[in-house]
Amino acid sequence: MDYAIRTEGLTKRYGALAAVNNLSLEVPAGSVFGFLGPNGAGKTTTIRMLLGLIKPTSGAASVMGVDVLRERPRLSTLVGAIVEVPAFYPYLSAAENLRVMALGAGHALAAGESDRLLTLVGLAKELKRPVKQFSLGMKQRLGLAAALIGDPPVLFLDEPTNGLDPDGAREIRDLIGSLKREGRTVFLSSHLLQEVERICTDVAIVQNGELRTQGNVAKLLASSGIELRVSSMARAAALLNLPPAEGLTSDAGWLLAEGADSAVPGVLRKLLQADVDVYEVRPKRNSLEQLFFEATANARGGKHP
Repeated sequence: MDYAIRTEGLTKRYGALAAVNNLSLEVPAGSVFGFLGPNGAGKTTTIRMLLGLIKPTSGAASVMGVDVLRERPRLSTLVGAIVEVPAFYPYLSAAENLRVMALGAGHALAAGESDRLLTLVGLAKELKRPVKQFSLGMKQRLGLAAALIGDPPVLFLDEPTNGLDPDGAREIRDLIGSLKREGRTVFLSSHLLQEVERICTDVAIVQNGELRTQGNVAKLLASSGIELRVSSMARAAALLNLPPAEGLTSDAGWLLAEGADSAVPGVLRKLLQADVDVYEVRPKRNSLEQLFFEATANARGGKHP
């Protein structure tokens, strides 16, 4: 597999504090990679190291095969980024800000390119409006347009839908999907677990600067059994040799049984022959929220909130 971003033992210490500790990531090329963790988990510090903005204490990192520490000048042509709240010149228009930012990054925008980028992120009607009049959501859109300057193959987006209403968030998700279809890699940091589950192909979860889990979203959330809604929970649990406490799912009235889809006919026959009515059957699907809480449970004494 080709990886757009790789880290090995990446560490950043501030005195005795390890903001990022021995972090090893593998971000597949062409993926939308969700980077998750509680506040203070080291997400922004990791992104800053990958962008060459701060130096790691130890370890290695590369973006598109370019060593972040030794070949930092080459990163400017490979990456675009929104890190935290984008900063702009408040008295300049959106288009003027893009042109200034492009020059600062060593690019000269072709005629009409700023208009194209602003139209792409939904700011076509705001080309000449001073940025000081922009809402937070509009600034997020402008930040995404700035990240696309130079057509980079890798994008780092830190909370890209922050401040957007539901329609605006959906438009940004659609745009991220189109960027993936173009072959770009999107490294996405977000607190919105449902959003990440909806758009990300791969995910990593960090806590206290350390990696808890990473992998393909579909595989991490794959079906882990079958759930049944039945007329008698106790009788069904006994027939299927399930301990009553463990047989119950988090949804009241549903029974969880281990097994693949192929086990369903046999389970149904056993229950129906014993006069236990079965009202519904569904595959047990894990959620990203569940995975997140399980991966970070140590900080809460092993308990879900």
